[in-house]
Amino acid sequence: MRIIKSILFVLLLLQVSGLNAQDTFNQGDIVYVKETKENLRLTPNGTVITQLPQASKVMVLGVEGNWVAVQVAGWMWKPSLVSSKLDIKGLYMKALHIMVETESEANEIKSLLDKGSDFSTLAKERSKGPNAQKGGDLGVVNKGDLLPELDKALRSLKTGEISTVVKSPIGYHIFKRTE
Repeated sequence: MRIIKSILFVLLLLQVSGLNAQDTFNQGDIVYVKETKENLRLTPNGTVITQLPQASKVMVLGVEGNWVAVQVAGWMWKPSLVSSKLDIKGLYMKALHIMVETESEANEIKSLLDKGSDFSTLAKERSKGPNAQKGGDLGVVNKGDLLPELDKALRSLKTGEISTVVKSPIGYHIFKRTE
């Protein structure tokens, strides 16, 4: 796990097990893990990134139902750190995106792209996506930002490659990975 500074201050979510109705936590409270090991997650019910041992000290940043956002302090080996998350390979990508309503329209656009048409121009002219006027530019896409089928399709591309047509519940998509 890579973190921005030598001292680890990570905003993550900690599941608090066995809360009673009278247990309340407020922002700034210092609390301790009571279980032998407790999962530390990226989001409520999300991916487990590590486990904290019993008696780990954490500060409450916010509460959402039975979930508590916490800040963890600890020490890490300096060479394992970077100053920007953009320096972590595989964590983010940049891409262009075209979204349309029908498979036939998506296939027609894909055919034009295969024949050398400009992706950004087609995105401006044909895409129904919110980034169409920016030539389909999604900007920085972090792992997990997109629907799973879209994330998988985009991650399978090498820089410069254009995806096949990808179906999702909201339409048909074509990606071009730019970084």
